Amino acid sequence: MNRCKAFGIALFLGALAAPGALPAATPAQMRAIVQEGNGGPEVLQLRHVAVAEPAAGQVLIRVYAAAVNPVDWKLRTGYRPMSAPAPAPGGAATDAARIPGLDVAGVIEKVGSGVTQFRPGDAVFSMIGRGITGLNGSYAQFALAPADNVVAKPKNLSFAEAAGLGTVGMTAARIVARVGLTSGQRVLVTGVAGGVGSAVAQIARARGAQVTGTASARHNAYLKSIGVENVIDYTQGPFEEKIRDVDAVIDTVGGDTATRSLQTLRRGGSFGTVAGRVDPALCAAAGVNCAAGGPAGSGEPSEGELLRQVADLAAAGRFRVHVDRTFPLERAADAQEYNRAGHTEGKVILIVDAAHATGR
Repeated sequence: MNRCKAFGIALFLGALAAPGALPAATPAQMRAIVQEGNGGPEVLQLRHVAVAEPAAGQVLIRVYAAAVNPVDWKLRTGYRPMSAPAPAPGGAATDAARIPGLDVAGVIEKVGSGVTQFRPGDAVFSMIGRGITGLNGSYAQFALAPADNVVAKPKNLSFAEAAGLGTVGMTAARIVARVGLTSGQRVLVTGVAGGVGSAVAQIARARGAQVTGTASARHNAYLKSIGVENVIDYTQGPFEEKIRDVDAVIDTVGGDTATRSLQTLRRGGSFGTVAGRVDPALCAAAGVNCAAGGPAGSGEPSEGELLRQVADLAAAGRFRVHVDRTFPLERAADAQEYNRAGHTEGKVILIVDAAHATGR
């Protein structure tokens, strides 16, 4: 064998050995967590299911990490109604077979027709949305996503961190915009240490607002690190007695916390919540403007546009994801229960591909 040929073979074998250089062929089956019906953690089962093909306008993502959000266990327990039935792993229809999860980070595996902005191997994150029919979710080795909701992963974030950008970043960016927060205003964020709360705080700071938040004292160091100037320990008496005349309140807790927070606003201030709704009569009585959460209205930025805004902030070092705890895919039930117990600091992340999740 001549020297040039041997050198070429060595380069080829080296490329095969290099992590991520030549991705493995797409398998026909994948490991996924499948939720069969509603109930406790036991309804989440690790299964082998078919890998889907992307349709027009969709991409298939090889998932390295996925985020756990409160909506995941709310759908599992029946606290929130599930969407239309999806095919079960064996192909038969069931009342509630689904792969949980909305947020992923990984690399593009395949693109559907009409998708020109991505190619296989691109590092991305996405909020996969709820509009894709069939057995699809982020608690799996592969997930389908609408191309409009797929965003290039900020190079300064690991895949595990980027998996935590989607739902909380989009939700926070939308409610901050709806409240109309501007530079110099004082804003109170309830539940500021959680995923959405910490995202709201960082986006508010990026807009030049002064942020106060409610949280237990154990989160103080983390909250100071993301720009929260004043932390009110809600375990030490009513928080609404410790702050007054703020320009805006953004609530991430709901219930009694949301209604009590109205007392902290100046008249003419703005209130927004991502945790249910507040009776409009209470808003009127307090003399404040109330904005609701929920899907985009006419003229508002799309989910994809909001995700790109958050990605830009992250790339500029003005938004970071704190990973509170990670779990392997097969322990998705434990991850949901940990998230459900509350008191998380930032995000809970499922590690789907341990070889790549912590890389950038």
